[in-house]
Formats: sequence, C-alpha cells, structure tokens
Amino acid sequence: MMNKFSYYKGIALIQVLLITAILSVLALYLTQTAKTQLKQAQWANDKTQALVGVNNAESLLMFHLLTNKRKMEAINTTNPYNGDFSHPTFAGINYYNTPFYLADVEIAIQDQSGLIQLHYPKVEILKQLLATKVDAPLVIEGIVDSLLDWQDIDSIQRPNGNETSVNGYVIRNGAMPSVTDILNINNIEKSIKQLIIKNSTIYQAGAFSPYNTTPDILSALVGEATMQEVVSLRGTNQMTLARFKELTGIVETDNQYFYVSNYLKIEFTAKIGESNISKQLFLHLNPYAEGQDKPFNIFISRG
Repeated sequence: MMNKFSYYKGIALIQVLLITAILSVLALYLTQTAKTQLKQAQWANDKTQALVGVNNAESLLMFHLLTNKRKMEAINTTNPYNGDFSHPTFAGINYYNTPFYLADVEIAIQDQSGLIQLHYPKVEILKQLLATKVDAPLVIEGIVDSLLDWQDIDSIQRPNGNETSVNGYVIRNGAMPSVTDILNINNIEKSIKQLIIKNSTIYQAGAFSPYNTTPDILSALVGEATMQEVVSLRGTNQMTLARFKELTGIVETDNQYFYVSNYLKIEFTAKIGESNISKQLFLHLNPYAEGQDKPFNIFISRG
C-alpha cells in the first residue's frame, strides 16, 4: 500500500515539476517579449524624435537661407541653437560641405558652384583634377573628349574621345540627367569615374566659386599642402575670405568669383539612440520670388 502511495506521490511531484518548468519558460518568454517590445518602442520613439529633428532643422534652415544674406565665412559661435524658432543660430554654417549642427541634427551644405558643371565643364579645372590621379596627358585628353562626346548631339568622335557606351548601346548624345550617368561612358577607369562624380554636378548656373570647392579640386588647383591647411581652418570655423586668398593665391577672373550661389545640396543627419535618419536635398533658392514664383525649387529629395 505504501509503495502504491509513493508511486502516486512521485507522479504528482513530477507533474508539479513539469508545470513549474512550463510556467518558468512561459514567464521567461513573456519577460523576453516585453523586453523586445520595449526595445522596439524605444527604437520607434528614437526614430520619431530623429525624424522630427530633421524636419525641424530643414524648416528652420530654409527660413534662414531665404531671409538672411548668405555669408561666405562660417559663423563662429559656441551657441548652436538659441531656442528661438524664428531666429535660430546656425553655428559654423558654411557652404563647402563641412558639417555644422542645429541641436542634435548634423547639417552639411555644398554650394554647387564649387563643383565642376558636367553639362558645360570648365575643361582646365577638370584636367587639373584628373591630373591628380592620371599621369598621362593623352589619357586625360581622352577622358575629357569622351565626356564631351557623350553629351554632344552628333556622332562624330573627337580626336581622343569615344562614341560608345560600356554596354555597347547608343550613347546619350544629350545632357546628363545625373552625375552617375558617367558610369555608362566607355574607356574611363572606375576610380576616375568616381572621382569625377564626387566633384561634379549638373545643378549649377554661373561662375565657378573656388572658395566653396571640394578638397579634391582645391588640391588640384593649389597643391596638397595648401589644401590641407584650408581644410583645417574650415574645420575650426577660422577660414576667412582674406585668409583663403592669402593661402591659395587664387583671384577672381571672368570665369570664377568668390560667392555663394543659389544652387545647393543639403544633407541632414540625426542619430538618436540606435536610430539614424538622413535626408538629402538638391535645390535652387529664389529668395526674391514674387507672385506665382516659388521661393525655392527642390530638384531631388532623398530620405
């Protein structure tokens, strides 16, 4: 009788242990699920906060660009945002793609006049840029001629050019719709194509602005050492037009001026927690718009 009782007692104990184990696993599952849901909620909250920050920065920056004179020299101040939505202080605002901040949002603006216009390239500047990576003058001539052949309306090949695409298809014979269209041009090395893409634009009208140009182009114009000094001063908001002229020896000509154009690329980046939000705009400003004219025209909006 005792053996039978012990037998049933043993079974009951096993059942209790099984139930306890199941409840423990269930509790662990619910705890893990709650943690996951809390983390997802935190991600969503961070992403929303980052998105609000980017949209807020975009609105304030657009207002600033349309209602203030765009100065070439960066505003050197320790107060990146004064809390006044009507008159935010953009510490270090510049137009040569050096990042500055509005609250938690990183902003970088590249004046398109500081780049090479691919539709009507300034050939001498383009050749100088290419010469930093290509030693052979004939190869440089071939790259420039191929770029021009790609966009002209005829099928007559220039002396060193090329009227074929990488896939053997018909070439553009018209203006490039994007700088990445250069990837389709034949007989240009991939690294050289990337160099041109990085330092060129199709959104430009007017003279070249060396003050707002890229490190690559600046190095081609004045040498690596001078370029490094300019970039260092840009990074600490100490660059001035007078200092730039003194360092580089660059002067204004009929084809280049020291100015900020109305064609800009603007990038916004916000990181909150583990969430990142980025937005890129290519736009044309028209601050004196009247009537039905728009104060700005966005060509591309990504992000």
